[in-house]
Amino acid sequence: MLILWAVKDKKSFTTFAKYIRILVIDMISLILLACILLPLITLKSWISSPKNIGRRGEKCVAGKLNWLPKEYITLNDILLPTKYGTTQIDHIVASPYGVFVIETKNYKGWIFGHENSEEWKQSLLGKKRFWGWSSEQHKFRNPIRQNAAHARALKAILKEFGDITIIPIVVFSNSAELKITTPNHIVINWCNLRSAIKSFRHQCISREDVQRIVDRISSSNIITEGSREEHIRNIQVGQQNRELAIANGICPKCGSNLVKRKGRYGRFIGCSNYPQCNFTQKL
Repeated sequence: MLILWAVKDKKSFTTFAKYIRILVIDMISLILLACILLPLITLKSWISSPKNIGRRGEKCVAGKLNWLPKEYITLNDILLPTKYGTTQIDHIVASPYGVFVIETKNYKGWIFGHENSEEWKQSLLGKKRFWGWSSEQHKFRNPIRQNAAHARALKAILKEFGDITIIPIVVFSNSAELKITTPNHIVINWCNLRSAIKSFRHQCISREDVQRIVDRISSSNIITEGSREEHIRNIQVGQQNRELAIANGICPKCGSNLVKRKGRYGRFIGCSNYPQCNFTQKL
């Protein structure tokens, strides 16, 4: 009816046509804007996903390790079998001075933790509010313990070489400010990684054995299709089982009961089977 009325009145029809033209232009503009923004939003989400942040960190560390002298041989992204399944090691550096096992954490902000804690904490400065700056806090598994499991798996693979020197190192991005207590372990920013490795100068492995170690690790590396996806799924299932056990008051390491305790750093839950089991988690 509106169209018929507009046709009868030439002036009204002109106004109506102008209105339709503006409406069509606006709709086309919105569609074009959506076509531009949606891929950008998708790309941003993909880039900022934890998986890709971790990959970028590992790539950066691998680049720094490539600048080590020729007597150091670097292996990246190694997936080794264990009696519990598999374990993924970010970087291994074999040298006459020991075998370095490196765990990369591409985190920024303040990092809080103790070498004996079950979990560490990342604190990020958030948006500015009228009362001050807000902050975001995220917990993550103690990387020292995580890397210790990597070192044990590697030692089992290299048992034919006897009691070789394995040196675990945890390396954070240069954007992380480390507020941690780790007197017995090496936890550093990646700008200090090469100097930390080169500080070990006692030759304990022959050059022939260095190459044999590299060959042994390479032959044990699992490269079958889907193996890494399965490894990630197993980690996720293990994490869910761990959280469920803790929620039910069961130690995820040995199956004993958890009890509340109070220490110098505040209240926490610990395994009732201590000192045979040293599981703890801050409340």
